[in-house]
Amino acid sequence: MRVTDSQIFQVANLRMQKARADDNTAAGQVSSGKRIEHVWDASGDAGMMTRHEQEVGRQAAIMSSSTKASDELGAVDTAFGQVIDSLSRARELATQLSNDTYSAADRANGALEIDQIFKSVVSQLNTRFGDRYVFGGTRDATPPFDSAGTYVGDTGVRQLEVAPGILQDASLRGDQAFKGVGGGLDVLAELQALSTALSTNAVTTVRTSVESMATSVAQVTSFRSRAGSMMNVFDVASNTARVNRDLASDSKAKLENVDIFEAATNYSAAERALEATMSATAKSFQLTLLDKL
Repeated sequence: MRVTDSQIFQVANLRMQKARADDNTAAGQVSSGKRIEHVWDASGDAGMMTRHEQEVGRQAAIMSSSTKASDELGAVDTAFGQVIDSLSRARELATQLSNDTYSAADRANGALEIDQIFKSVVSQLNTRFGDRYVFGGTRDATPPFDSAGTYVGDTGVRQLEVAPGILQDASLRGDQAFKGVGGGLDVLAELQALSTALSTNAVTTVRTSVESMATSVAQVTSFRSRAGSMMNVFDVASNTARVNRDLASDSKAKLENVDIFEAATNYSAAERALEATMSATAKSFQLTLLDKL
C-alpha cells in the first residue's frame, strides 16, 4: 500500500502538535510551579484539590473559633478566681466576727466591708470579653447582673464546633453558678444575708454564714473547674484543627504543584523531543521532495 504525501504530512503534523503541546505544558509548569492550573488539566486531581481546599477552610474556621473560645474562657477563669477570693474574704470576716469578743460596732463595720465585697462580686460577674458579657448566656450584649444582684441574662449556652459535626459548650450559665438555679446556693443572696446579720448584730446568723460562705466558695470553684476543662477541650481542638488544616493544605499542594527539579528535567526532555520531531519532519519532507525530482 503506497503512502501518499498527504498522509506523510498529516502524521508529521500530528507529531509536531503533540511535541509542541508537551513542550508548552512543561514550559508552563516550570514557569508557574503548578501542575494543575485548570480543571481540565486533570479533572480527578482537580476534584480532590477542591475537597482539600474546603477542608482547609473548615479546619481554619474551627481553629479560629476554638482559639477565641479558649481565650474567652481564660477571662471566665480570671473572673471566677476573683469571685472566689472575694467570697473567701467574706468567710474570714464571718468567722472572725462570730466571736463573742467583737462588739456590735465591729460587726457594723464588717457589714460595710461585706457591702463592698458584694459590689465587687457583681462587677466581676459582669465581666466582658470583646463585645460580649461572658456570664449572660446568649443574651450577652448587656450586663447579666443588675446592681441588686438580680440575674437578667438568659438560660442559653453557646456551642461551637470542635471537630466536624462535634459541638462543645463554650459558655457557663451565670444563673446556675452564682444564683443556685438547678440546685445550689444563691451566692449573692448569702452575701446580702451576711451583711444584714452583721449590721443587726445577729451573731447566730453570722455563725451560720460561715458555713454558707464555705459552700459558696466550693460551688464557684466547681464551676471554675468546669470552665478549665472546657478551655482544655478548645485548646486541643485548636491544635488539632491547625494540624488538619496544614495536612489538607499540603495534600492540595502536592496535587497542584510540581517538583521544580522534575519539571525542569521534563521541560528539557520536551525541548529535545520537539527538536528531534522537527528534524525528523524536515528530513521526511526532504525525502519526499527528492522522490519528486
